[in-house]
Amino acid sequence: MFLYKDYNLLVMVAIFVLRFCLIAGIAYFIFYVWKRKEFIHLKLNQKQPDFIQLKTELLYSAITLLIYSISFYLLIYWYQKGYTQIYFKIGTFGYAYFFLSILMMVLIHDAYFYWSHKLMHQLPFLFRFHKIHHFSHNPNPWSAFSFHPVEAIISLGIMPIILFTLPVHPYALIVFSTVVVVYNVYIHLGYNIKFLFMGSALRNTAQNHDLHHRVSKYNYGLYFSFWDRIMKTYK
Repeated sequence: MFLYKDYNLLVMVAIFVLRFCLIAGIAYFIFYVWKRKEFIHLKLNQKQPDFIQLKTELLYSAITLLIYSISFYLLIYWYQKGYTQIYFKIGTFGYAYFFLSILMMVLIHDAYFYWSHKLMHQLPFLFRFHKIHHFSHNPNPWSAFSFHPVEAIISLGIMPIILFTLPVHPYALIVFSTVVVVYNVYIHLGYNIKFLFMGSALRNTAQNHDLHHRVSKYNYGLYFSFWDRIMKTYK
């Protein structure tokens, strides 16, 4: 069962690490190794990330993934105490709701990310932690989860909001958490790439987020740009 209480921590760490390394690793290999010369005209920063930056990103990413793995046990505790809205039979709400719940999680997460991200820039005692992420002055796939441990914990604040208020199936949570990884890697890609729907004016892009890493008072969003547009922080 997805929420079996005796999940081994090493197994959970392996799952989180392997998923991130697979997604970020493939993106890095394609754009920074295999097709580097072919796509260089799309590179937002013509310089390549140096060894010190990559080493720092891998270190903080490892810490973040460990924190995420440990947090899984908090999810189990909440479930066992009856605090969550997790359900196990898709037929309880149907397949239409199953897919709708994923979209709802993305929209809720986008709002949470925008406001928590903006606060981390506006409050000096929080920016001291967030500035670790901005050490990635040349964003690349390994920058996606290069967070100070405090920021990693703040980023997890979305989970109780979702789990306590929204009926969600474990498989929907898996899809959502994978979307989080994929989109974080995409906006940190460092290349001006637009795949199909990602070219939409309301989508946050790698170009938008690359600008945020250079001029940090703009583009706080994750998946979409409408919060930035509403709050006049879009550029």
